[in-house]
Amino acid sequence: MSISGGHGEAQRPFWLIAGGAAVAVGWAAGLAGQGGWAAVLIAVGVLLPVAAFLADRAFARAGGLDIERVADRLADLVRDQWDTEATRRGVGGPPLEVFWQAADADLVHNWPKLRQEAVDGRNGPVSGTPGSGPGGLAGSGALLAAYDRSPCGRLVVLGEPGAGKTVLLVRFVLDLIGRRQAGEPVPLLVPLASWIPDWQSLHGWLEDQILLEYPHLSAVDAATGDTRAGALLRAGLILPVLDGLDEIRAGGTDQALASINDELPGDIGLVLSCRTDEFRAAVHPDPDQRPIHLDGAAGIHVLPLTSTAIRGYLLAGAGSDGPLRWAPALTALADPTSSVAQALTTPLTAFLASTVYNPRPWESRVGLPDPSDLCALPTTAAVEQHLLAGFIPAAYRPHPHQPTRWTIKQATRYLAFLGHHLEHRLHTISLAWWEIPGGTPGTYRVLTVGLTGGLTLTLTAGVVAGPTAARTAALPFGLAAGLAAGLAFVLAGGLGYAPPARTALRLPRGPVLLSGLAAWLVVGLPIGLTDGPPAGLTVGLMCGLTVGLVGWVGLDAPVNTQSSVEPRYTLSQDRTSALVNGLAAGLAIGLAIGLAIGLAIGLASAWGRLGLARPWLAARGQQPLRLVTFLEDAHARGVLCRAGAVWEFRHADLQRYLAGPP
Repeated sequence: MSISGGHGEAQRPFWLIAGGAAVAVGWAAGLAGQGGWAAVLIAVGVLLPVAAFLADRAFARAGGLDIERVADRLADLVRDQWDTEATRRGVGGPPLEVFWQAADADLVHNWPKLRQEAVDGRNGPVSGTPGSGPGGLAGSGALLAAYDRSPCGRLVVLGEPGAGKTVLLVRFVLDLIGRRQAGEPVPLLVPLASWIPDWQSLHGWLEDQILLEYPHLSAVDAATGDTRAGALLRAGLILPVLDGLDEIRAGGTDQALASINDELPGDIGLVLSCRTDEFRAAVHPDPDQRPIHLDGAAGIHVLPLTSTAIRGYLLAGAGSDGPLRWAPALTALADPTSSVAQALTTPLTAFLASTVYNPRPWESRVGLPDPSDLCALPTTAAVEQHLLAGFIPAAYRPHPHQPTRWTIKQATRYLAFLGHHLEHRLHTISLAWWEIPGGTPGTYRVLTVGLTGGLTLTLTAGVVAGPTAARTAALPFGLAAGLAAGLAFVLAGGLGYAPPARTALRLPRGPVLLSGLAAWLVVGLPIGLTDGPPAGLTVGLMCGLTVGLVGWVGLDAPVNTQSSVEPRYTLSQDRTSALVNGLAAGLAIGLAIGLAIGLAIGLASAWGRLGLARPWLAARGQQPLRLVTFLEDAHARGVLCRAGAVWEFRHADLQRYLAGPP
């Protein structure tokens, strides 16, 4: 059985166009005085796409959902999604190997309690090869070994900022999928930054995140009323790999731990990462209260890198003159009290140092900055800030095999805007292209959508009423109707510019209904006042209903995909949806009016909003016109990472550095 949104979803544009053609013929018949035939044709044209939509949903709701096959297909998508991204993030790339040891005893349940919970089956899947004690969790390389030794199949991964926790989780997901058997749970790596435990349940939030990454799982099963994403969660076929408890901006990490304990079924495995100090504060929010330990979870703590490992890593990419260029910095690195040694203890700072001071393949070493500059910095924080400041210029250095159309100054300005937008406006680490228009002023967003649609409708009303103005003086009525429709679109623009749901790209239904009202005002009033018979008003009413239903049926559908989601793919799908629905509206109402309605539909889509935002942002020097191309280029340079349909900065600390003060 297919796991797409429904067998007819791909054919929906055909039925929209066919229905639109029937409405167009009916409209022409109405203008020719054939009121009866006009009403029939228009009714058929409206009902065709609606019937197709309802049949599609009925198919999606039909029984026979093989949830294990859905999980197997999802596992394939997850593996495809992370294979390439893992290489870009440096997963498994020697010589920089990360080591860990058991977490402090006060941060997790004691080992006998975990073994007893495993025997009783109270928490998590029982490990096949549990360790004899927390000391057996120590290791390096693949996190899967430590996970297997956890008695209940739950693991907390702790470490300092930049310690490599996310990279370990990415490798864990790939390793677990690599040995997964059909019908077993699918590990999903989900950043925790967007969760608000105060008002979002863990299950509801996880379902939203799954739908954001894999929209085809939004189809609903009639037997349970669950989406396929929800069905996977309830069936225990999702193993949450939750990254960055410390990144939760609202609701509190202690409340998040309590919610996980309360809401995650006992037989579900779990991996959770967090910075050590923040996790300690979550476990011990109040010294007078009982600690909030994560049920069933053992814990590990990622260790700082040794100076020997860092030395080998830096020299491996330094070239033939590397030992000479790096000599002063490596001497400082050997002194554990120096600022250089204290700063270069994590994979992040080691990566930044290598990127800033070492040449890329086929890049000349002439003109590179001197690593000895690090020795002049007095504090650990100063070294870290220096490396963060040098990363963007290093990523955009001229390179013979990676040309760029943006200067270092431009790229820095563009990325700083994005960092500020994420850090201080959206309060998240996930960069979704459909949320970028939120960086423009609210008045600009409303006026561009509302007034553009309103002006087009006003002019169109004059065109429609103009040929009959001599007989009935309908032109003033047409212009008045267009003005009223314009006001409706201003309101629609205001409603439509609420930040779209992160679970799907949808047009809010309020603007859709107002668009239908506007179409009736533009079409129904001029025709009704011109021709007199009730058939005229009927034609206009049906045209308005057509526009409303086109938006309701077509634009309120989440993006459908049977492959892993990428940002450019979702943008392409939203653009196609907007254009198809605009074309359907044009056929349904006629060329002139269809142009107005189609334009309004396009502007109200996520793609349309981004198109309107780009000139404003480009004029102010905040983003380039070729925005998505710039983001993909930043991803190729390692500045951004990709997580399904969204991007993230290489590290949250890089985002915070670029964001600056509020």
